[in-house]
Amino acid sequence: MRVSRGIVGFTVTLIIAPVGIGFAHGGGSMSGGGTAGSAAGSPSRPENMAKAAYNSGVGSIKKAEEYESDAAKASNPQKSAKALDKAHQYYSKALEQFIDAVSQQPNMYQAWNYLGFANRHLGSFDAALSAYAKALELNPAYPEAIEYRGEAYLGLNKIDAAKEAYMTLFRESRGLADELMTAMRRWMEARRTDAQGLAPEDVEAFSKWVDERAGIAAQTASLAVGAQAEWK
Repeated sequence: MRVSRGIVGFTVTLIIAPVGIGFAHGGGSMSGGGTAGSAAGSPSRPENMAKAAYNSGVGSIKKAEEYESDAAKASNPQKSAKALDKAHQYYSKALEQFIDAVSQQPNMYQAWNYLGFANRHLGSFDAALSAYAKALELNPAYPEAIEYRGEAYLGLNKIDAAKEAYMTLFRESRGLADELMTAMRRWMEARRTDAQGLAPEDVEAFSKWVDERAGIAAQTASLAVGAQAEWK
């Protein structure tokens, strides 16, 4: 793993994160700029090398997600474990590629966001939060990073911070708010099985908050649909 040019402090644990697993929505591949070894677009320039590394990382994320999907559909535990191991390998590969991207182009907020995504899926939640913070420092109005960071907060049992992330998304990006709500429900089910040091009453209080917010979301969505129908 290349961690030169000041990109340090990102560690990989040898586990797949138990909660907050969701498919990536942090942006697709970047165009404009050659890949390494091509003749066009001055590929040796840092910005083009960063784009090439970023695009490779996006490809690795997609492969990891495919293996996670295979694991969920596997017919037996052995096949599931094998698919999860493959997913882990691709997340680790993506981590290296996104570190390479931000090494070449430190202001590429999309790469910082995916760097957090890869770290989170490898169970390195603190490193993920650092990467999301950098993405939001570069682009404070980047809702994908807010949603991903909310899921990382859940992984660290930082309930209040996760709530704050949801409320921000509820105001600014309802689709991503719904995705974080789905992650919150997965988190609750996981913590009811294994509280990981949380008091049961805290888990249930959070569950009540989630149910209340889900009700508000459904009500406001219905009002929006009704308003649109009146305008037609």
